[in-house]
Amino acid sequence: MTENHNEEEIVEYVYIPDEGVYGTILRYGAWASLIEYFDGGIGYTIEIPNDEFIEVDQIGVGYLEEGEDL
Repeated sequence: MTENHNEEEIVEYVYIPDEGVYGTILRYGAWASLIEYFDGGIGYTIEIPNDEFIEVDQIGVGYLEEGEDL
């Protein structure tokens, strides 16, 4: 089994106005998405309609092998 660390993972941040918190999309669906967020030190995973959160930012998280250039 070989590991491929060259693939980039996209992390998408969202804001949930009804809860007043920021979170990340775990699974994006056609009408609803699975969102993870933390509030008061407690983690929540909820399914929420797409029109009830605001997409804030996308960040690409990649991995480099030792000796690879950016």
